[in-house]
Amino acid sequence: MHRPTRPPYTLLPCVLFVLSLGACGGGGGGDSSTTSGQTGSGTSSAVSASQTSSARSTSSSGNANSSSAGSSSSSSGLYQSAPLVSSCIAGQLQASEKNSVLIRLNEIRARHGLPAVSYDSSGDAAAAAAALYMVANETLTHTPSSSGKCYSEDAYRLANTSNLYTSWGYSTVTTPSADAMVSYLIDSGVSSLGHRRWLLYPFFAATSFGRVDSAPAGGTGRMASALRTIGGEASSVSMSNDFVAYPYGSYPASEFSTSWFLSFSAIASKTNRANNGGSQVSFAGATITVTDGNGQSLGITEQSANYEGYGLPNHLQWKVVGLANGGSYTVRIAGVNVNGTSRDYQYAFQLR
Repeated sequence: MHRPTRPPYTLLPCVLFVLSLGACGGGGGGDSSTTSGQTGSGTSSAVSASQTSSARSTSSSGNANSSSAGSSSSSSGLYQSAPLVSSCIAGQLQASEKNSVLIRLNEIRARHGLPAVSYDSSGDAAAAAAALYMVANETLTHTPSSSGKCYSEDAYRLANTSNLYTSWGYSTVTTPSADAMVSYLIDSGVSSLGHRRWLLYPFFAATSFGRVDSAPAGGTGRMASALRTIGGEASSVSMSNDFVAYPYGSYPASEFSTSWFLSFSAIASKTNRANNGGSQVSFAGATITVTDGNGQSLGITEQSANYEGYGLPNHLQWKVVGLANGGSYTVRIAGVNVNGTSRDYQYAFQLR
């Protein structure tokens, strides 16, 4: 991604890879650390935003053959004008495809009580340029090389400020663009949860989207997409909750992994996004309790906190032993220091 100056975060690039839903494997390259999955007939991978004034976006990998029921994209309906990667032509997506991404993104945010993100079409060409670079060079990176195929300043700028996603295999055009949103949300295999944190950033206000398939008419190929997460942030937010928790409320089991991390961030200030970091929030003395519908406490493992600038720069994460789809749970987090005062939080979620 491009690295805009955005105090008070410090620059710490991080490229992350996660398996997308339905993936039989994953892998790919990035500009920092990578985590690869098993190999398979069709794979995809994602890279997430870095914790900095120029947060990098994430990308994920999954099975190119997978698709969500009732939301598949056909080659004829995906593009207004088809890409031609060999000639460095990014093509142009149908407005309906970009809108499907925005709808899925805002559906996810609404479940967390977060403000809706608006669409900024002025960034679409640059987002497509970033996706084109990834496909042409068969890579995922937030820092495209000027010596790479189909390089442009737009590609560099959007790669550096976007969540990135790629998949490869047979008929990538049948993979709905919106599927990447769920990969970012679960963030399987990504210990920093950077993709999720950008998706659920309260001050995330506007986005652009681009996608390129190397085989737009079908057949074996590669696709990549870029969802801009940096730029155009809101200076303040209006929302009832003073925290962001995952999962929260009535939650689709398909958008959560019972074996992966739950997460929580406090909102110390809704009027100044810079005042939500380690100087305002501390989890040093925090304790977490999770109980099931019978009031039975469940085991907490791998609890950790960090103040890196992926979205809100305060973050608590943990795993829970014994979660099951269909269950109802209550989370209590005690001893969070917010603006010098000890706070306790409680919320519930149900995996439906």
